Amino acid sequence: MEPHRLVEIAALTTGSELKNWILVVVGNLFAAFLAVRAVGHFIKDEWGKMITLGVAAVFVGAIIWVPDAVKDVLTGVWGKVSGSA
Repeated sequence: MEPHRLVEIAALTTGSELKNWILVVVGNLFAAFLAVRAVGHFIKDEWGKMITLGVAAVFVGAIIWVPDAVKDVLTGVWGKVSGSA
């Protein structure tokens, strides 16, 4: 491998990029797991569990695809609850 290619690869490897990659991969796997479970509950006519898993999948999807917005919302909610806002 050429030396300049190694420098380019090393420049792309930061903690932030690794965190984003892990968040996307693990989050997508978890969302897929929730979707499979929701289909299983749909087949068994367990509507309450299916809806709960659907809401959880939406929350996990929000954390995966817009983590900064979720952080802002949760920080605002915590500020209201704790009285520091």
